[in-house]
Formats: sequence, C-alpha cells, structure tokens
Amino acid sequence: MASDKRQKQIAKRIQQKIAELLVHGMKDPRLGFITITGVSITSDLTVATVRWSVFDAAERPRTQSLFEHAHGFLRTEVARDLQLRTAPQLVFQFDKGIEQAERIEKILREVLPPSERKDGPALAIPPPPAPSEPHD
Repeated sequence: MASDKRQKQIAKRIQQKIAELLVHGMKDPRLGFITITGVSITSDLTVATVRWSVFDAAERPRTQSLFEHAHGFLRTEVARDLQLRTAPQLVFQFDKGIEQAERIEKILREVLPPSERKDGPALAIPPPPAPSEPHD
C-alpha cells in the first residue's frame, strides 16, 4: 500500500504524462481539444482513473472512442515513465464537474437578482479610508 503522498505524486505524474502524450505523442485524427482534469489512483497503485473533458460536447463520443483505442499505447507509455513493478490499469472517465458547474451557474443567473451576480453590474465598493495624519 502506497502512502497518500506517494499516491498523489504518481497520480500527478500520470496526468502530466497523458497530457504530454495527447499533445506530442499521438497522431490520431479524433484528437481534439482534450483536457485531463485529474487522476486518482488506488492505494495499491493498480488502477488509475483518468478524468477528462472536451471543449465541444459533440466531440465527447469521439474522444471516448480515442481513449478506448489508444488505451494500450497510453498504458505502456505511462508504465515506461513511472517505472513501477506493474503498470496501473487506466480507466478513462468523462469529468462531469465542468458541466455541473455550468448548470449551477445558469440556475444562479436565473435566480439571483442582477446586483448579486458576478456578471451583473459591479457592486459599489467604498474606497479605503484615507490614512490618518499622525497626531502630535
């Protein structure tokens, strides 16, 4: 069992390596604008869940297909980089966090009055008090 610190280090390295491979190591026509949003790994370092997102929702099925097709290549490259006894199994999972954040933001825009919104008129912030002059 790996320590929490070691798990985080390995997860971060997997995230960096996969992002690097997507930019420089793959020549797949299905490759669009993909963001690796995070990686979590089990305490025994056997399964790494790679969360990803795409800019255009229409590219989501194509991107999932890309990950399924390139799974072996990505796992091999990650294993070379990590130099662990056994390469972790990579599970690619669409990150719904961005969609949920957008949905919440839309609801808040509908519910909050314009004065309380971030995108509404700027709130009047009073200027800081003038520095007081020293008393003699």
